[in-house]
Amino acid sequence: MSTVISLLEKMGQDANLRYADKTTVTAQLDPALAAAILAGSQEQLAAVLGARTNVVCGIYAAEETDEQEEITSLAKVG
Repeated sequence: MSTVISLLEKMGQDANLRYADKTTVTAQLDPALAAAILAGSQEQLAAVLGARTNVVCGIYAAEETDEQEEITSLAKVG
């Protein structure tokens, strides 16, 4: 997988590689990977690499201290 990541990184850094011909892309990669990249298909690429496409980042809210709770309750009253 590191080969495809390196290639995608190079393609992102070099505007000339965005429209690279088939031989440039397929020279270093498995044919299925090359086909997915050339097709521009995220789903196909994820399937070939066995990657997840649905990633979620969650953040828990900090717990309120006694002082913060008091300030919140005073703000609601006043």
